[in-house]
Amino acid sequence: MKRIKMTRRQLIEASSALGFSAAFSSIFGLAGCNSKSDSRITAGNWREIAAPAPRGSITPRVNAMADGSVILSWLEPNDDGTAAFQFSLRREGAWTQPVAIAGRFLFSRDRASAPGVIALSSRNLIAYWSQKPGSKEPSGNAIELFMVVSTDGGSHWSPPALVNRSAAQPGEDNGYASAAALNDTDAAFIWLDGRNWEKDKRVQLMSRTVRANGTMSEVSLLDPDTCTCCSTALVRTGSGLLAAYRGHTPENIRDIFLIQNRAGTWSQPRVAHPDHWHIEACPVNGPLLDTDGSRTALIWFSAPEDQPAVKLAFSEDGGATFAPPLRIDTGHALGRAQVMLLPNRSAVAFWLENKSGTARLLARHIRNNALRDEPFELSQGGNIGYPHAARATDGILLTWPEKDTESVSRVLVGLLRIA
Repeated sequence: MKRIKMTRRQLIEASSALGFSAAFSSIFGLAGCNSKSDSRITAGNWREIAAPAPRGSITPRVNAMADGSVILSWLEPNDDGTAAFQFSLRREGAWTQPVAIAGRFLFSRDRASAPGVIALSSRNLIAYWSQKPGSKEPSGNAIELFMVVSTDGGSHWSPPALVNRSAAQPGEDNGYASAAALNDTDAAFIWLDGRNWEKDKRVQLMSRTVRANGTMSEVSLLDPDTCTCCSTALVRTGSGLLAAYRGHTPENIRDIFLIQNRAGTWSQPRVAHPDHWHIEACPVNGPLLDTDGSRTALIWFSAPEDQPAVKLAFSEDGGATFAPPLRIDTGHALGRAQVMLLPNRSAVAFWLENKSGTARLLARHIRNNALRDEPFELSQGGNIGYPHAARATDGILLTWPEKDTESVSRVLVGLLRIA
């Protein structure tokens, strides 16, 4: 493959331009233990449900609460380039009235870097997002990561606090954050950080702990060389934090890496599975983790030798080791994958594929860590964004953005019922 010299900004623009068009001409050449484990999950378990977000909304994300409620968050763009950050709770099958978290900021509209809300407890919530600096003047590659805290279940929110750097530092290009609750008052953040780009042309993985009282720990450097703009993943297993992200080598190998935090200390990064994917620019296609404590699932997209695939691997020891991966796609993968663990050594995976120029949102039930059942279609459209999934009391809630026939974005939501 011919190497292409690209600037940092050109890398980002090329990566962002991939989106759905990656199906055709991307730069990497793409034109059970008991009877319940035998219960199959099929297209008959699926239905789309009404979403509380109005037409025109973008970048939705869902996160689960301990009581089985699900938090849906999204952005509502304004004509002046700003947006409002909104959320609603789904409880007992109904949505609460949407509540504004923050408004009229220059939120990032990068579909791969959706803002989110996580629950530390029923009352302590943390919302986070990436945005351009407050001035509308050109600011190079600067992106700022902010958080706000609610201690009353989302009725009121604190003033925004800058997470990725101090206010005195110069602008940096970073984002693609993930967050995980540590306890009722603390959460861990990881993000991609470009403060070293001008000097060494490297993007880094950073972390810090934030608290419901607004204080934060010092920033920790986890990996000095990562892929430019793939989303990250972070979960808290029974043995500590586990992070997944797309790494990077000087030879432009961009495989999925893992890093663990046990007893407060981060391990050295390690390759999850050596795909040896050589690609000159970021594919904007990050990994996803899910865990129930000890059992953990890792799902990711890769395309070595221009052969796109979605792979899924399971760990029985909190992410310390993973079994050889399963390839779960049908041969036309676009990626943007999600996975949700279920009881009885079961899981459901979600991802996008291309079918004659149309994106298909697919799901597949994996039972006893084996491919017993075929994939089934949930939706299809010309411009499907990045899906996000969360467990609810009555199944798995999935959300994704999709442009309608008038090219206006809609937030769609569906429920996959689980026995």
